Amino acid sequence: MSSTLLIAVVSLAVWAVLTFGTSLNSGVIHLLLALGTTLLVRWWALRT
Repeated sequence: MSSTLLIAVVSLAVWAVLTFGTSLNSGVIHLLLALGTTLLVRWWALRT
């Protein structure tokens, strides 16, 4: 498993836990969503 995919999955998992598991409403949390989706698309585009 590539490091890009691993970081993307971990980032999305942490985002999901913080978004749905806590009452925090911060823009910083949603940066995890942006990071995760960007890395997931990067992994998808660069896989061979």
